[in-house]
Amino acid sequence: MTKLNLKLKSSKSNVLLFENQSKLFLDILFKLNNKGGNFTDSDIRTEVITTMTGDKVYDEIYDIFGESDKTITIEDATRLVYLEQVLKEILRMYPVAPLILREMQGDLKIFSSDYILPKGKICVVSILATHYSPDLYPNSWSFNPENFSPENVAKRHKYSFIPFSGGPRGCIRSKYAMLSMKVTVSTFLRHFSVHTDIKLTDIKLKIGLLMRSVHGYPITIRP
Repeated sequence: MTKLNLKLKSSKSNVLLFENQSKLFLDILFKLNNKGGNFTDSDIRTEVITTMTGDKVYDEIYDIFGESDKTITIEDATRLVYLEQVLKEILRMYPVAPLILREMQGDLKIFSSDYILPKGKICVVSILATHYSPDLYPNSWSFNPENFSPENVAKRHKYSFIPFSGGPRGCIRSKYAMLSMKVTVSTFLRHFSVHTDIKLTDIKLKIGLLMRSVHGYPITIRP
């Protein structure tokens, strides 16, 4: 996060900073590419989105807390709208559980087909396949918090996002979990910055009962 952000007070200033940073960052990427960096258009797009996302999260936190060390309240947490979009996009791409099992309570005809799931059978619901479906999420392999803007959420089925499962057997503490993540992440970012050389395409996952990173979490934390 740039230290210049600490001096900004107005949203207009933030917009100007985003534009200047984006142009500067793009210039650097293009220069590296010309010198043999071998970045694809997709690589450049991902790097720019990641940088701007980090700035927008930081600025939202700063707009709410400034340089104070006040304890976060529930009211403060509800104002962290963009941070929630980022957390949901992380859960879309990297859900804690890759799939869930459900016993059929009755025969169920699959929409727009003649196939029927019979009563009493166990059905495997793939959270990963759902979250990466291009019919639900365009460019589903790219990190994009705008997938969870109010406008985009309204276009999708309510079960297109199921990191906490859903329906009668959905996690009863999902709202508490999201609130806890917003409190933890916002409090952490008020005191520390996170750095890594790992790109999105470098992340490899292993699937068991839960999903984990194959190579751990190589990051550096600075005050």
